[in-house]
Amino acid sequence: MLKERLTEEIKNAMKSGDKDRLNVFKMIKAEFQKVETSKGFKPEDFNEAKEISILQKMQKVWVEERDFFRQAGRDTTERDNQILIIESLLPEKVSKEKLIEAIIESGETAEMKNMGKILRYVQQKYPTVTGKEVSETLKTLMNK
Repeated sequence: MLKERLTEEIKNAMKSGDKDRLNVFKMIKAEFQKVETSKGFKPEDFNEAKEISILQKMQKVWVEERDFFRQAGRDTTERDNQILIIESLLPEKVSKEKLIEAIIESGETAEMKNMGKILRYVQQKYPTVTGKEVSETLKTLMNK
């Protein structure tokens, strides 16, 4: 899981003296711990898909902040570097072709009423895929 890799990355960043990477990894670890200590947390729910969703949320917030900083005329070099570091931990984006294949593999007809079943299947296969991506791809398939 990503949590173990994160511990190794923290050690490596400390050894190399890379403070930027170290800070990003510590922020990620803090987010993981926040989830683990939240009310109603079940250890079996904390899997790779959950870790990826936490990273994606952090990435989204940081991109929004960076864009806001740019509009305000501030230097965004540090935030750009942080975004690159977090992106290095995320798996590659799933291509549209693979997404279409997964929707077809789900065995459900390409209709919006089957969206929930299709989404569950696709996200089990590709944890990084968002509901929005599946919905847009499904709509594209329906229009063909």
